[in-house]
Amino acid sequence: MNYKTLTATLLLSCLPLLSQPLLAADKPVAKPATTVTTAKESGKVNLNTANINELTALKGIGEKKAQAIVDFREKQGKFTTVDQLADVSGIGPATLEANRDMIIVK
Repeated sequence: MNYKTLTATLLLSCLPLLSQPLLAADKPVAKPATTVTTAKESGKVNLNTANINELTALKGIGEKKAQAIVDFREKQGKFTTVDQLADVSGIGPATLEANRDMIIVK
């Protein structure tokens, strides 16, 4: 194998790495306006303390659904389980499952 062939082989072997889509490219992560909480330290969103900016960082949650979560929390009290998120108007099982690993209740 000559030098040009080796160089071409190495460059071509790197192409799959460069063509991978960014996982978080679908939605920019909103930065919360408040200070650090224990849930933020774990990298998860606490349904009982998250503000609208933190909630909109979740998959499929826009401002209206984030407001619905906050309203539900204020009306019904704190979430006791992650599954309770499906009780919020506009949040279905698919949205719950898409975010299950990113949310907690404390």
